[in-house]
Amino acid sequence: MFDFLRKHDHRLWILLIGWFISSVGFALAIPFISIYFHSELKMTLSQIGIFFGVAAVVRTISQSFGGELSDKMGRYQIMVAAQILRAAAFLLIAYAIYFKWSFIGIGSVILINFLFGSLFQPAANASVADLVPPQDRTEGYATVRVADNLGWAAGPALGGYIAADSYSTLFLISAILTFVSGLIIFLFVRGLSAPTAIERNSGWKDIISIKDDKILLRHIAYLFLLQICIAQMIAPFSLYSVDFIGISKSQLGVLFTLNGLIVTFLQIPMTRMLKKTTLTSQLAIGSIFYTVGYLIIGALPGYIFFIAAFVILTTGENFVSPPGMSIAANLAPEGKMGRYMGVYGFVRAAGWSLGPLFGGLFLDWVKPNFIIMWVIVALLTIAAGLGFRKMANYLPAELNVYRK
Repeated sequence: MFDFLRKHDHRLWILLIGWFISSVGFALAIPFISIYFHSELKMTLSQIGIFFGVAAVVRTISQSFGGELSDKMGRYQIMVAAQILRAAAFLLIAYAIYFKWSFIGIGSVILINFLFGSLFQPAANASVADLVPPQDRTEGYATVRVADNLGWAAGPALGGYIAADSYSTLFLISAILTFVSGLIIFLFVRGLSAPTAIERNSGWKDIISIKDDKILLRHIAYLFLLQICIAQMIAPFSLYSVDFIGISKSQLGVLFTLNGLIVTFLQIPMTRMLKKTTLTSQLAIGSIFYTVGYLIIGALPGYIFFIAAFVILTTGENFVSPPGMSIAANLAPEGKMGRYMGVYGFVRAAGWSLGPLFGGLFLDWVKPNFIIMWVIVALLTIAAGLGFRKMANYLPAELNVYRK
């Protein structure tokens, strides 16, 4: 990873440091939101699922606007503004929890936080494509995943212990870390990707032009289906494992830490090992890893088996994340990288947010026969994998490889 960073613009590794700190702040608190709603506010699983459904609308819309804004205003400006505003939202969440606001108050501020986070993400993703040449793009996104998941390795493990004592402290620390992330980007990533004439002169209505890119539409459709399944690892699994199977919050934190560590140490070696494998094949294989992991969670409920499942699920993550983003970036026309990253983020956020809605509703409907839900999720991952295999027939060969 360090060899890769040394040969590229120094702003890349500074961006990754800011990204890592932001991820720690996010991962410290977000996995415990649904547990707080259920255990402290006594909300039903269906109510929690509906909340995440509303969050899906907020996050998907803001992802698209975030990508478009990063084309028009520049990546740097959007990233800095989003992180500072996001830190303020985290601080307000901590205040709301400490003073025991109602769900409406706390939930509203969490949605605001999600909105600013969704503005940051497409600008940051597009920045990586700006800072590395196309032939290094897949490894560039693999490096981003390492930084992001280092945050997921550190955040939940610490969060599990803090949540047992104080939920408000979780969000206070998240606010501080997010502010530090924004400050680093503000001070050291100046001048990144000033908008071109093409980007400045495009109109908002041009966003709908993506409807003419049939390959992109296929790609994001399969990604959306898979992302709904991937999202089950966070809020639905947290509820299922802690409130129904009975593992502790600290054990849940260890599982997320394991997830982060596997990405940290294996993502880049796996990416390099798969250089000769088409991107669509990587996505299809990763989908099958998800199938196996979710079947284990449903059929063998217990902490030891959950550890095995997370190893398998995280291996699936390592297969699917860099090629999924690389295909979207490879398809982007000149001057539209932010837009395509926004569309990618739109779909990812929609799956990420709608996944907990479906997961919460399913958990409520099938309890105590939880295996039914996990089998359904596994079947959906198979469908996504078959879709990626079929997409290889439509994606130009030069866009479906690790480009040398």
